[in-house]
Amino acid sequence: MDAGKFFEFNSPTRIWCGLNAVERLGEAVKSFNTEDVFLVTDKGLTESGLLDEVLGVLKQSKITCEVFDDVEPNPDLQTVNRGAELFAKRIDRLIIAFGGGSPIDAAKAIGVKATHDGDIHDYTRHGDRKVQGITPPIIAVPTTAGTGSEVTWVSVLVDGKSKRKIVVPSPFIAPKLAIIDPLMTKSLPPSITATTGMDALTHAVEAYVSLKSGPLADAFALRAIETISKSLREAVGNGGNMEARSDMLMASTMAGVAFINGGLGLVHSVAHALGGRHNIAHGLANAIMLPLVMKFNLSAAPSRYRDIAVAMGETVSDLGLMEAAQKSVTAVEDMSKDIGIPTGLGALGIKDLNIDQLAEDALDDKGTFPFNPRPPTKTDVVEIFKEALKK
Repeated sequence: MDAGKFFEFNSPTRIWCGLNAVERLGEAVKSFNTEDVFLVTDKGLTESGLLDEVLGVLKQSKITCEVFDDVEPNPDLQTVNRGAELFAKRIDRLIIAFGGGSPIDAAKAIGVKATHDGDIHDYTRHGDRKVQGITPPIIAVPTTAGTGSEVTWVSVLVDGKSKRKIVVPSPFIAPKLAIIDPLMTKSLPPSITATTGMDALTHAVEAYVSLKSGPLADAFALRAIETISKSLREAVGNGGNMEARSDMLMASTMAGVAFINGGLGLVHSVAHALGGRHNIAHGLANAIMLPLVMKFNLSAAPSRYRDIAVAMGETVSDLGLMEAAQKSVTAVEDMSKDIGIPTGLGALGIKDLNIDQLAEDALDDKGTFPFNPRPPTKTDVVEIFKEALKK
């Protein structure tokens, strides 16, 4: 550790973890001195029947629940505004965020919009107003092992008008409690298990090489990388393996703790640009762009990438530093191939992009690329997008 480097570490979210932990949801709600909740989720979870299990637990505990299930992947501002209008009719309620990163991020923003004046843009990284400590408490119940949003204090949304992603950051929007129950991820199809798992890996990798990293965040990041490397293939190939599911969900949460403290980097900058302009799922965008950005970054943090290679199970003892660092890229590419991640944007059928605009969007992502270990120019980002289109 660099003795002269300042760092800060926070983890304000309480965590309950274990098989069937969701059965304690009623107890959790009542611990906030309320029996009235507003549940934010998506149509997929409603139709899958998984939501019924949660509603059954709440009903058994005699808790009144209003369900808002309009959240889409890459949640839109208009969706948040509709949810906030409904929530504001009875504002002294607790919010349950049930789902992947989209419902959890939407729930955070709904709480802000319902309790603060003005537009949600005012409270983004580009706005001039700060979220105050008047937001409603949130209990997050993740159903994917990917975003880590259940332990973070940012909400990532899409402005449908500008087609850009925006970020609301505030410690006041962090969930008060996260209920980590691997059974909630058991029905995830292999493709979503794969992309959300790569999202978690991206969080951990970027946090570890970030200029903002610190020793506590590093410990969470490396353990997450190691766990994902051992468990993701099994979770994708055999979704009924609850040990693999448990490991992945815990790794996702650890990666969330790592990146909210250690920062992110250029992978998220370019993925946010792709998600905003082209509505590409965040985990998929991260998975495709991760090895490309890692290659770009290798020369700036070779010892860190060597550590990542070791955490991913690569043997590097007989290799030079740069060769060992390169092994981290190879390990990520091999994992992506094994779990069916497309090799590039071209493999998604995308033949043309407004690369110049995407590069500008990426370099305007104030909360990510400034912490990238190698400072990128616009030309660098353009070349990374061009490389992604070739594959």
